[in-house]
Amino acid sequence: MIKIEENKTRKKLRIAQCVLYLVQIFMCTFPYINGTASDGYFYSYSVLDVLSFLGGKFPDSAEGAAIQQAIPFFFIFLIIPIIGFFFCLFDKYRNLKNIVSMICCLAGVVSILFIVGYLLSIGSLIALLLYIVICFITTMSMFARITSDENTHKK
Repeated sequence: MIKIEENKTRKKLRIAQCVLYLVQIFMCTFPYINGTASDGYFYSYSVLDVLSFLGGKFPDSAEGAAIQQAIPFFFIFLIIPIIGFFFCLFDKYRNLKNIVSMICCLAGVVSILFIVGYLLSIGSLIALLLYIVICFITTMSMFARITSDENTHKK
């Protein structure tokens, strides 16, 4: 990739991407899954709650059994924003951060829709919206790289 010096606009967009990925990591503490147990009680679990159930039991229901089988995949909800954050943090000159960010956004949306499914809660809905915002900012960052800055070409 061609290294281009970072201007103010691209720096602000890169910092916005980093902050939104940190918010995305923080969203893993919010309720991600809704459901009802066989005794009629309502429950809601965050990603960290689900990961703490690795050896435990979920409520007796079809939803609980489905979540228990999906527990190993819940690491994805933490790994995707961490990868996006570190690429956006350390890649200042190349366009690789934007490519990785788009892949992370796509992977995040697909993983929420397929792993959580119809049990979406407030945390997973906000995470979906944040991935859309991150994708929009990444697109803006790609276009900011293409357009020339008036100070870049002065000699």
